[in-house]
Amino acid sequence: MWSWQVILALLALAWMLQCWGTFVQIRRYRDAFRHLSSEYSDGWMGAGKSGGGFRRGAIVMAVAAPDGTLRRVVALEGRTIFAHFQPVARFEGLSLAQARAGAEAQPKHPLERALLTALDQIETVRRGTTPSEANNLATFSPSLA
Repeated sequence: MWSWQVILALLALAWMLQCWGTFVQIRRYRDAFRHLSSEYSDGWMGAGKSGGGFRRGAIVMAVAAPDGTLRRVVALEGRTIFAHFQPVARFEGLSLAQARAGAEAQPKHPLERALLTALDQIETVRRGTTPSEANNLATFSPSLA
């Protein structure tokens, strides 16, 4: 029979592994963010997330050019620390309105939900509104993109 010291040691080990996994994920996010933000000197960048917990989740970062087209879209999908940011080529080169329409066609998919959040951030920055003002906006009109 295991003693309480062994159980406590296993809980401590599990907690340390969780801390390490969190550190790895934060480092990957920060590296991808730095890479994307240093790659282009103009335009806008947005990041969005969906899912998480026990469900499959996604984090998306999108870079839009001043003309309103998506230059770069990368996504991290999965449940573990073994996931890496990968390019999402099917959205690159599309206008913001086209990307929004494509993402809205599959609203239950975590990647598309995260992309919609990233596009909302880009629209907010393009309009020059603050986050609190953006919460008061009803919806973003695709005709603005």
